[in-house]
Amino acid sequence: MALIHRHYTIPKLDFRDFWDICSHYLRIHPKYRNIIYSIDGFSGPICENESDVSKVLRLIALHQGEVRRYVARYYLSPASEPGDYGNAKMEYLPEAHDFQPVGLHFYADTDNKLLIYQFEDFIYNGYSFEEQDTTEIEYGLPCEVLASVIDIRSFSSFCEQPDIESPYTCGLMTAFYNMVRNGFKRYPPDLVKFLGDGVLAVWQTTSKDRKVAIETCLDGLKQMPMTWRHLVQGPEFTHGAPEGIGSGVSFGLASKISIDNDYIGRPINLASRLCSVCPPAKTYIARNVPDVEEYGVKPLAIRLKSYGEQKVWLMDVI
Repeated sequence: MALIHRHYTIPKLDFRDFWDICSHYLRIHPKYRNIIYSIDGFSGPICENESDVSKVLRLIALHQGEVRRYVARYYLSPASEPGDYGNAKMEYLPEAHDFQPVGLHFYADTDNKLLIYQFEDFIYNGYSFEEQDTTEIEYGLPCEVLASVIDIRSFSSFCEQPDIESPYTCGLMTAFYNMVRNGFKRYPPDLVKFLGDGVLAVWQTTSKDRKVAIETCLDGLKQMPMTWRHLVQGPEFTHGAPEGIGSGVSFGLASKISIDNDYIGRPINLASRLCSVCPPAKTYIARNVPDVEEYGVKPLAIRLKSYGEQKVWLMDVI
């Protein structure tokens, strides 16, 4: 699957323009040496894997009105085969087909961002684009989630010290991230990602696995402060690190979106707010999280910005 896909809404492009665009990309890209063309018709191929542009033009002239798609494939060498790593492809569709919109499409496995910019500069300055009046909207898939946010206390002020540089900070944060993942490995979350100075973990649950997810989450949170204190005292972290960890847990309905397979909703926001006010070595758990009494929790009322007074469970961790 291509790692890069760009779409340019150019409404009318004949093969000579397509050839010009493809040739320009070949000129600016130092990696590619070969390009071949294929022309698809509505009833079958018009031309396949042809490097001689004059032949392509003659075949197109014989099939006026039948062209469905222009295709150009870039290769590293004449011995390259379709699908080889490092190859790229350009397509132009005069009409939408197979769920692909009208316009120029560019696909590549890998590429240099500056080269892409130079290529697009040529396109944007040389061709007219159809205005896109709509912005894509995704409302998300409603789902039940358990969300936990775990945060390193006083991390921002620690990073302001003159001898703390970004490589050292990255070492701390990756160690923290991996510690969180390992702490939840018995029943891994569906999403784990950085969230500011902390980490967000989300389980998408149902009635079948809800209890398992909650047990995994709370058991992991109980162990993490001790694990973190031991970790930052190791020889890798010569400048030390903040040892305090706080966490917040919430539960309820949210929505899953396809962008980065992420989740959005109140449980995640509430878990983040609970974490932000939670003392070190403690966990604040929203009262709507079920089956937590066995963890020795204590009832507590706290105030959260934008949420007002919230009744929570306080869980002491190891």
